[in-house]
Amino acid sequence: MAHIEDEATDEDFFRDIRASRKNAKENILDETFRKAEIKRGLKPVEEKSYEKRPFLKLGIVLIIIAIISLIAINYGPWVYVKFDSEYGTIQEFYNRDFKGSYYYNEIDDIFESPCGINCSSNSKNFIGIEKSDMSSTPRMMFYIFIIFIIMGLVFTIFEIVERKKKFSIEIVNIIHSVYAAITLFIGIFVAYSTMKFFSVYFLVSYNTPFIESNSISNIILIFPIPIFLLVISFMIIMIAETVLKINFYEFHKKIKLEKTPSTISNLKFGGSL
Repeated sequence: MAHIEDEATDEDFFRDIRASRKNAKENILDETFRKAEIKRGLKPVEEKSYEKRPFLKLGIVLIIIAIISLIAINYGPWVYVKFDSEYGTIQEFYNRDFKGSYYYNEIDDIFESPCGINCSSNSKNFIGIEKSDMSSTPRMMFYIFIIFIIMGLVFTIFEIVERKKKFSIEIVNIIHSVYAAITLFIGIFVAYSTMKFFSVYFLVSYNTPFIESNSISNIILIFPIPIFLLVISFMIIMIAETVLKINFYEFHKKIKLEKTPSTISNLKFGGSL
C-alpha cells in the first residue's frame, strides 16, 4: 500500500507540474496578446488578472523523502559484511556507528588494516573507507535531510502565501528556480558523498593479497543505506532538474513571444504573415 501511495504522490506531483506549465504558457500568450491589443489601440489598459495556479507539491514530496531517509539513516543497515576466517564464515549487518549484534575483531583488519614501519597515512586502509566513515557520513546525511525538511516546509508555506497574495508568474518562477537549484546542488552532494562506498569494490579486488595476509578471504561487502541514499539523490536531482527545465522553458517562451508581439497580434486577428 505504501508503494501505491508513493506512486500516487509522484503522479500528482508531476501532474501539478504539467498543469502549472500549461497555465504558465496560457498566461504568457494572454499577456502578449493583451500588450499587442493595447499597442494597436484595440483595447484599453486594464489591471492584469491573476490566473490561479495549481498547488505545487514539491515541498511536500521533499519532506516525505527526507523523513523516509532519516529513518533509514538512523535505523537501517549501513554495511553487510561476510568473509571467511580461521574461525569459519562470519557475516553480520552493522548500522551507523558500527552497531550490530556482535562485533568481530577481524572487522578491524578489514576497515583499519594494520600497517608496519614507513607507511603512509593512508596505507593502513585497504578498502578506501574506515570505521569512522560509518559515523561521520550518517551524521552528515542526517543534517542534510533535516535541511531538506526545512526547505520543504519553507517552500510549502510559500505556496500557501502565494495563493493568497497572488504573486506574478515571474516572481513565482524565480522562487521555484532558486529553490530547485539549491535542491539540485544538495542532491549532487549527497550522491558524491555516497560514491566512496562503491569504490570499495575496486579496492577490495586490488588489495586482496594484503587482506588475505590477515587470514581473511572471500570478502563480501554490501552497503544497503548508501545504495538507498544514492537512489534517493538521483530522484531529488531528477525532480529539481524537471522544475528548472520547466521554468527555463517558460522564461525563454515569454522572451520569445514579447519580441514578436505584432506577428502574434496579426495571427490573433486573422492577419497573414
